[in-house]
Amino acid sequence: MIDGHKHGGARRIRIRTAVFVAGAFMALILGACGGSGSKTIPESSDPAVIHGQELAIQSCSACHGTDFNGVEGVGPSFFDNAYIQSVDDPQLIAFIKQGRPNNAPDNKSGVAMPMYGGNPQLSDEDLADIVAFLRILQG
Repeated sequence: MIDGHKHGGARRIRIRTAVFVAGAFMALILGACGGSGSKTIPESSDPAVIHGQELAIQSCSACHGTDFNGVEGVGPSFFDNAYIQSVDDPQLIAFIKQGRPNNAPDNKSGVAMPMYGGNPQLSDEDLADIVAFLRILQG
């Protein structure tokens, strides 16, 4: 039974990976069709920001786009984002950890945001780096 459990876990990881890759591919396709209002990510030499961007690409881009300008009907842009601007770093980290159900009153897309952006292996330090990256997108 232990071996069967291991294989089940490996299967779940493969399924999650396949779902993420499919989502990232769709984000790339949709991002390529984006409008002229797209903003570009500012360059940074801050290691936390660089690491946060890498993690955001891995964990957030399927719904928010690889350029983080959002994916219509799925996830909003991270640029000049009113919610990101309205909360402090600990609140934003808590939000990312918790996620948001599809039926939450403030969820405009109707698409659930998974806990940890779908990556429960993110540490608090990783989440702080993602927040550092999100902060540079606020203009």
